[in-house]
Amino acid sequence: METQRFEKSSGGVVRYWQISRDGIRCHMSWGQVGGRTQGSSMTLDDEAHAKRHFGRKVSEKRRQGYVEVASGAATETTAASADATADDKLLDVMRAQEEKRYEGAWDAYWAGYEQVEGYDGVFAKFHDFAAGPGPFYDYVVLSEDERRGLHFVVKKPGHDPRSIAAFLDFVRPRLELAFDGHSHHKVPLPSPIGQFDHVLFCAPSLCRNRYGGRLSKAIPILDCEISDEDSETFVEARLQGRGSMPSTTWDREPFPVIDLKFDLRGANSVREKTFKVYPRSMLERGIQLLSEALPGSWLEIRNHRRDVLTLTPTDLTDGTPAEIDRFLLGDSAQA
Repeated sequence: METQRFEKSSGGVVRYWQISRDGIRCHMSWGQVGGRTQGSSMTLDDEAHAKRHFGRKVSEKRRQGYVEVASGAATETTAASADATADDKLLDVMRAQEEKRYEGAWDAYWAGYEQVEGYDGVFAKFHDFAAGPGPFYDYVVLSEDERRGLHFVVKKPGHDPRSIAAFLDFVRPRLELAFDGHSHHKVPLPSPIGQFDHVLFCAPSLCRNRYGGRLSKAIPILDCEISDEDSETFVEARLQGRGSMPSTTWDREPFPVIDLKFDLRGANSVREKTFKVYPRSMLERGIQLLSEALPGSWLEIRNHRRDVLTLTPTDLTDGTPAEIDRFLLGDSAQA
């Protein structure tokens, strides 16, 4: 972890700004010393990109008159704390963090979690949030030594006990895949679980490193929903970005990979130079703009196989929407 902290005094008020780089992620926090802290995070394409972003942000703050101050003590304290809890069980780490965050909160936080019948070390809690995000089931699956775990959420309408049992039977013996140093693994199922034919194991880095990186997650997916060659940045975008996959909805329609790049010229020209993750609504909007665009315009669609479909205004026909669906869904179109 690389961290730099800066401060600036003006009108008797001391403001600070801090940036930390952890692999491909940069985390920033800022505010008034002794006051409220704000923050944001960014995931970059690779470590070289993250280092350049880190350097640019530091240079920007120096130009604004911020002066660097020591930050090593806090980093060393954090590292020492992590070392001290390295052998603690996950539930103890969760308890300590919840108690620290909200005094006396552990009992309230854990209340309602019950062991799933037939599965040692698997706990579930039902949240009846009918007026908010909707009711859902929250699962925690502990490793054999109870030091790490998997987490997954299933919204109630798609919660089927038989599918949950099949999912647990598959992920429990493979839990350590999420902790082997890779950001993710897309693993085919020997037989479908509901409509799903793969499971995506996500490392703690894709779960915001909750509880000191002890908690990962696993998600049932269709083959068309995550590319085999996706980088960690793209997987994070598919799970958390705009138009992200509704991974907690197990009775969803297929949510295929849609990466778009385009140059659409006209009254309201738009351009995307590199492939970005987009929702289906943007694809539909792009097709509409393409149909009205000037000659020389184009739209490229990349699917989960990394195949690219290139369309120009003269390529559009009544059969184009069906052609795009076949291209995006692949074998999942038969599901």
